[in-house]
Amino acid sequence: MPPESLAGDDILIVEDNQVNALILRTMLRKHGYEPRMARDGEEGVAMTARHRPRLVLMDLHMPRLDGFAAASAIRERMNGASPVLVAVTATATGDVEAACRDAGFSCVLPKPILIGDLVGMVRRYLD
Repeated sequence: MPPESLAGDDILIVEDNQVNALILRTMLRKHGYEPRMARDGEEGVAMTARHRPRLVLMDLHMPRLDGFAAASAIRERMNGASPVLVAVTATATGDVEAACRDAGFSCVLPKPILIGDLVGMVRRYLD
């Protein structure tokens, strides 16, 4: 169970695929987390500025603003107070992981997501 201090503002899921977003949210809810949801990179940037989550789980391939551009915009807007950014992608190759590190992501969570990997990563960054 997460610490009592965790609120809905602590985790933001940025995912354009509704099925993938609901799977992530359901997995997190089963462990007591209540994440907020954004439907694309632009909405994710705006919600990060508004709600200041501690952790952002972000798909890399989205319309309007992809995960790399959204990560850059978040880091720029937050002036060094950026949340932990985690890339969520089905293309977790070595090149993609290197590009994610260069873009400021703390780690890459490959799809399909295993619940143990997800919860372990969330606890590592939020506990």
